[in-house]
Order: sequence, then C-alpha cells, then structure tokens
Amino acid sequence: MSRDALIRWTREQGKKNGFVIIIKRSDIGGSGKFKTGRILFCCERGGQFRKKKVVESDSKTIHKLDQSSNPPKKKSVKSTGTKKCGCPFSLKGVNCGPGDAWQLEVVCGVHNHPAALNMEGHSYVGRLIVEENLLVVDMSKSLARPKDILYTLKHRDRLNVTTMKTIYNARQKNRVIEKAGMSEMQVLLRKLFAHEYVEWHRSYGTANIVSDLFYAHPISIKLLHAFPHILIMDCTYKTNRFRYPLLEIVGVTSTHLTFSIAFVYLSAEKEDNYKWALARLRSVMDDNSIPSVIVTDRELALMNALHEVFPGVRHLLCTWHINKGVLGKCKNVFEDKASSDKFLISWNMLVSSNTEAEYERHLLALQTNFKDHNSIINYVKETWLIPYKERFVAAWTNTCMHFGNTTSNRAETAHAKLKKQLGNSMCTFGTSWDKIHPLIELQHTEIKASFEKSLSFVQHDCMKEDFKELIGFVSISALDNIMVELKRLDYIGVDPISCGCIIKHTHGLPCAHEMQEFKRTHRPIPLDCIHPRWRKLDFLEPRPIATPNNPPENAQLELFVKWFQSCSSETKRHVSMKLQEIMNPASTTLTQPQLKIKTKGRPKIDTSTRRLPSAFEVVLFGQDSAHSTDKVITRPPRKKPKTIPQKQSVFNSETQPLPYVNPKKRPSKLPIYRPKPIVDDSCLTPEFNKWFPKHMLIHIRGAQDVQSDGNCGFRAIGSLMGFGDNAWRKVRKDLLKELRKESVIYELILNGKERVQHIEYMLDYFEDFPLQDKWMTIPDMGHLIASCYNVILMTWSVHQSLTFFPYETAPLDSIYRREISIGFVNHNHWIKVYLEGQHPMPPVDERWLRCATITASDWLTPYQDRIRQFRYEAGVADPYDNDPIFIE
Repeated sequence: MSRDALIRWTREQGKKNGFVIIIKRSDIGGSGKFKTGRILFCCERGGQFRKKKVVESDSKTIHKLDQSSNPPKKKSVKSTGTKKCGCPFSLKGVNCGPGDAWQLEVVCGVHNHPAALNMEGHSYVGRLIVEENLLVVDMSKSLARPKDILYTLKHRDRLNVTTMKTIYNARQKNRVIEKAGMSEMQVLLRKLFAHEYVEWHRSYGTANIVSDLFYAHPISIKLLHAFPHILIMDCTYKTNRFRYPLLEIVGVTSTHLTFSIAFVYLSAEKEDNYKWALARLRSVMDDNSIPSVIVTDRELALMNALHEVFPGVRHLLCTWHINKGVLGKCKNVFEDKASSDKFLISWNMLVSSNTEAEYERHLLALQTNFKDHNSIINYVKETWLIPYKERFVAAWTNTCMHFGNTTSNRAETAHAKLKKQLGNSMCTFGTSWDKIHPLIELQHTEIKASFEKSLSFVQHDCMKEDFKELIGFVSISALDNIMVELKRLDYIGVDPISCGCIIKHTHGLPCAHEMQEFKRTHRPIPLDCIHPRWRKLDFLEPRPIATPNNPPENAQLELFVKWFQSCSSETKRHVSMKLQEIMNPASTTLTQPQLKIKTKGRPKIDTSTRRLPSAFEVVLFGQDSAHSTDKVITRPPRKKPKTIPQKQSVFNSETQPLPYVNPKKRPSKLPIYRPKPIVDDSCLTPEFNKWFPKHMLIHIRGAQDVQSDGNCGFRAIGSLMGFGDNAWRKVRKDLLKELRKESVIYELILNGKERVQHIEYMLDYFEDFPLQDKWMTIPDMGHLIASCYNVILMTWSVHQSLTFFPYETAPLDSIYRREISIGFVNHNHWIKVYLEGQHPMPPVDERWLRCATITASDWLTPYQDRIRQFRYEAGVADPYDNDPIFIE
C-alpha cells in the first residue's frame, strides 16, 4: 500500500480499538542507494512529559509600562497536566521496494493503559481537516455561533469527534491569520478600503487615538443620491466596549423600506462632534441630493449642528418621543387615571390639528378644560409648543414633503436590528463592522427585491382603469396610499377646501378632489401627478455635471499638485503620510480608545445591549427617579420577588399561582398569563369552516364548540383564558367590573353613555339560558375583553372579522403576549377558533385607533405586517375604513 494509505489505515485501526496512534518520527527516504523511507508510529500516551524551558523576559519593565494606563492584573495559575504515561506501543512502516510501496512491522504490540471508551476529548483525533476548517471560517464570517458550527460538522460526519474547544481554537487561529500582525484599527481600515466604504476619522493625542469614526457603504451612498428626500437621525448606546455613542443615519426608499446611510461613532454628544459627522455626510452629497426633511428627537447639540450644516432643510421633531414625554409628565400631575387620559386625548387632538385655526381652538380648549393644572399646561407650552410647534404640530408639518415620516421610529427599529446583530455591548470597532456589514448587505438585497416587486407585481385592488398608467411605474407603497385616498371621494367631491390636499403636500400624491376630477372626465390617474420619488425604482443616480463648485477630477488633481509644490517641507511630509495612509490603510498609526474603567466598586459584568429606561418609562412603571440610572433593574432580581396583589378578574388563586411581574417590563396592573398547552388537532373540527373567511381556511387548524345556552360567547372566552367552559359567570363579572371602573373612557370608545348603560344591562345577568338581549355582542364587548384580560382578541365571521387590542396598557414582551380567537357561526353562536402561528390578522376596530392611549398605541406596531397580509389575501383595499357590523 502507499504511504498515505498506510498512515490512514493505521490510525483507523487504532480508533476502532480505542487508541490514538500518532507519528513519532518519519523519514521520507531519498534517491541514495542505502536510504529507505521509514515511519515510526506510537501511542499518543507514549513517552514522558518534558518540561519546556521558559525564557525569562524583562517583566518588570513591562509591568511599569502597563501601570501607566491600567494597573497590572494578577494572573491566575492555570491547572496543567499530561496524558503521557510511557506507553510502549510502537509500529514501524518501511518502504519495501521501488516506488510508493510500504509495509508495516510491529515493534511492540501492547499498551500499558486501558482503551478509551470515547474518542471525544482526544484532541489529535478531533483535529479539523482542510474542508472542515474552511467550513468553520465560512460559518464564522456568516456570524454563526460556535455551537451551531459544531452541530453542522457532526451532522455532516456522524463519526466526527471534534469538541467545542477545537472550534474556538480554530476561530482564534483564523483571526490571528487574518490580522497578520496588524492592529485592530489597521484591520478595520483595510476592510473598509477593500469594500470601497466612504470612511473618515479624526484622532487626538500623541497616541493618535480615535475620536470620531464615520463610514458609509458605497451602495448606501447610491441609495442616498436616489432617495435623499427624508433622513432620520438618532443615537444609540451600549454598542461597543468604549462606550462611544453610535449615530445612525437612515433613509427611506420609494418602497417604504428603511436603509442605513452611515454609522458614526462619537466620543461625545457635543455640538462639535455632531458638526463633524454631519459635515462628513454633506461631503458625500451633491447639490441634487440635499434632503428636504430631517427627523430627530430633541437633542439640542444635534439640532444646532443641523442648523449649521443643513441650514435650508426642514427639521421635524419626533412626535412619538414628544408624546411619551407628555405622558410621563401626566403621571406626576394627575391623581386619577381618567383625568390623565382626558388630557392626553385633548393633547393628541391639538397635535393633529390640520390648520392653524383648528390648532388655536384646540389649544384654547386645552387651557380651559385643565385650568386647574397649570404645571402641565406650562410644561407643554414652554417645553414644546412655543419653541417647537412648527416642527411637530400637523398644521405646520403638513406643509412639507415628509412622506409620512414624522417620528424617528425607523431609526429606533434600525437600532433594534443592529443590537440584535451585535449580540453584546463588548464589541470593538472592528468586530462591530464585521456584524454591521452583512446587515447592510441584506438590507440592499431586500430593497432590490422590493423594486422588482413594484415593477412586475400587480395588486388585484389596482386592476382598475384608474391605475392603468401607474402599474409597473410607481411603487406599491404609493398605490396603497392612493387606494386609501380614494375612499374619501364619496364625501369630498371636487372642493379643494374640504379636501385639504394633505396627501399632496406631504406625500406628493394626487389628493381626493383631484382624483374626483379624473373620474368625472373618465381619465386614469396620470403618471406626471406622482412625485418622482415614488417613480424611482432603482439605484441609478444621474451623472454629475461639472460646475465651478464641482470641477472634474483632473482639474482637482492639478490644483492639488500646485498647492503641494508651494507647501513647506514639513507640510509635505505630513501630507505624504496622510496620502500613504489613504492608499494603504494598513499603515495607519490610528489606535483604539482605552476602555473606560470604573475604579470604584465591584466591576459590573453586564454586557447586554439593552438601553437604559427613558424618563417616561421610569415614571410609567413606578421606578424611583431618585435612584441612579445605573441601578435600574433590567432583569428580574435574584432575591425572592414581592408578590403582586391579586386581581380577581384575572386569576383564581386556588387553581393558579400568581406570577411575578417585573415592573420594568410592564405595568403592575395586570399579571402575565402563562402560555396554555397546545391543543391537539384531533380535538378540533372543521365543520364550522364555512362560517369563516375563505382566504383564512388555510390558516385555521379547526374549532372547538361550547354549550349553546345563550352564554356561549362568555363560555368560549372563559375556556380560552384557562378558567374553563363553565366560568361564564366569572367572565361576565370581570367584564362588568371593567366597564364600571373605566366608564368614562368607554363612553368615548362606545360612542356615548347610553351605549355603555346598554352594555352594562347586557352583562349584569348571571342566570342560565339568558334571552337574546343578554348575549355577547361584538365589537363593543371585544374592547372590554381585550382590555380586561390584557390579551389580543380576534373575532372571525363571514360578515366581519376584527382585532381588538387593550386600549390602555403598554404592550407586553413578545413572549408574554397572548392571542385568542372566537368565531361567530350559525348566525347565533360563538365558538373557540385555533389558528396556525403567525397567521394573518383581521383589521383593528376603528374606535381603538381613535381612542387608544399613547401607551397602548404601540400594540399595533409589531402586528402591522400580519394585518396587511390579511388585507392582501382578502383583496380589501383598506379595512380600517370599514364601518363596524354589530354581531349579537
């Protein structure tokens, strides 16, 4: 057999018998007459341990250098040992003839130790082959976790005995090879240069420490030039070990997708830092790509910098952050919740005023109705209205082309995706980029797909004569907005005053009275009345035109050469160093900042990316504001939690233990329901499917019937909540208590006091077999159920399907949210309905959209895609405008 075959056979036979055979010595032989090839095999436990000599270095000098920055840490003594036990086993392979012919001889065929029971843990056997090492490298670049890499290796080869330590060692070895002796900043700048990023930085001190770092993907720059109209800026924190704030700048495409433009690490949130960052952003723009609107929160340093760098751009403030600030103030001013909710409703009406006259009326009403609470009136006027009303009140913001972006929620969503990608807050600038780069690449892929969908996909709702000039030429998002505006034609007519033309001024789309004129003259909506942004469905940017402010590259180069020749020798040397750094980023002397270490107290081990609570969250969830933010609990405490007083309408203490609620996560008003066991499909029946929307049948697993006695609706709710089918009295009592407690709010939701009294009359009945006037009615009782039990309720029928969210409480964490569904069948009966996970959701009742508190309005955000999917599958243009059908 050949030499390679001999080695492979010897090792395989050793593994089969529980021994690891290695090569002790080998001689490949040569062309000489008396020299033949030899291989000496032995057991991995053969021989004796030989202590290595340690070369002493001038450790004292090293310690002195270390003490200049950080005190030296006392190294722990690592526990060491050896597997050598002097095993005498030995084999010899000899080249027995011309060519590659080998034979094996037994020198000593015994071991002095037992055979291994498992090969796992024997590092020699667990070595990675070349193909496996390449797989580790590729999966590491794809941000796969070590345990996922190990599982993949074992899935591909069932006999693989590699351990997790081998994977970590391989990853570390590849990192060292990749660095090739360069510093972290040299590696980062080399990667940015290789991927053609636009990169700027500045530094300070003799050590050339990074002060601020700006980089932008080349495709992101193209997207900025294609869609410069709206920019959103916001800082996020806890993204790197140096505690540098990260300014993320995002834009919006014509297909309503967010794209990241630039990432800027700032050493401080000061006006100078923001000016530098915005100036770098301005440098990648031309005169045709200056934004029309920039949205931020009220960061004064950033606002001042924007005024300096982008003086002619409209600056809007995030209405979401403003509303949350007002909400936090209300919690401290009003003693009862009803008064607080009334103020917030009045405040929302003020902010939503479409004209200045309407704004003045709402402001006067606010001051009159709450004249006994001067502190809150002074707060909203002096903090927000007087200095900034033009930046967030609809009467002024509706005069600029913001395309529906009046909050910084897109930037907040980008922060959330980024932190999920980073995983922890201990990344360096280099490791952060390794995770940010693939995130940006995936963004671009999704945007390209959305462009192609708008070019080739035809919505069924748009197969009308009105849209024949638009389909395939404008984005689907624009068509959706036009479909919504079409709903206003019936009561707007051709009067521009009653129309208001808001969508024309804010989105660049035809408004209702214009489309009414097109209909009257039997003309389709013309393409030229659509803003060019909505017609942009590619990355292509116009060729730059040479102007005095933008000379050709050759002319710029000639100017530079003339200037360089006139400089002093010292300036030439400095410029040459800069040019060398630009051409070869690996030669930079830039260094990372030192870690900001607290020398007092026990060192913290928190590496999470979870942000600290905002001021309104501190107030809303009862956190003591007198305590430092460092002491805010972001996870349940280790000590035994305090029990929460039982709420009778939610839990039965005899059957269910009362769970602990973290006050940082959710209001203390309502406990969290434990998820119920999954219902077996064998218990479900499809016999009621004909009573549900046809397009939902593929998502419905089945239904469960309840007793038909007039209390069927309450029985279904009781069963879904875990109380049992016979808990209908408890459900009636809970809903009645909820209605009486929040009667003022339900008068707004249910359109009047008389309707509230009628619902109270229907609920206040606890006998068997009630008459029809005591049955469950939807949608009125749907609001009660969702708010009382803090759940998401969905009702299904062939006539109308609706979703109900709690009107008051903040959304729970996703793992605690609970969705329940009931169906209306046989024109007189309610049953339990079970659906597949992540199924489409029916539209939200319009009254919830109108009356939900600011806190509760966030329930809708994570479910918008599922509601939109329902609309697409149902073929409904906009389900939110449908009038509710009362099902009793």
